[in-house]
Amino acid sequence: MPAELITVSEYCIHYHTDRAFIDALEQNGLITLTLVEEERFIPYDQLEELEWYSRLHRDLELNLEGIDVVRNLLQKIKSMQDHIRELEARLTQLRY
Repeated sequence: MPAELITVSEYCIHYHTDRAFIDALEQNGLITLTLVEEERFIPYDQLEELEWYSRLHRDLELNLEGIDVVRNLLQKIKSMQDHIRELEARLTQLRY
């Protein structure tokens, strides 16, 4: 097993997460699992996002559609913030 992976079963035990939730996240394209010798693994670089999805699901009782909506809205906000910063930088250049 590569060092940058954790098995789905280990994750579910450690984080008290239902395996069906992990499966549903993968089926909806929210995470990507890696298959090694017929065992499914979660790449470490996805753990932070997966933990966030789990908290939204558990703490706020959001379903997958709700999680996807929140994720998309936050991506749009970040994109708009980046665009605003770019426009502010261009305005600053025009002033001087």
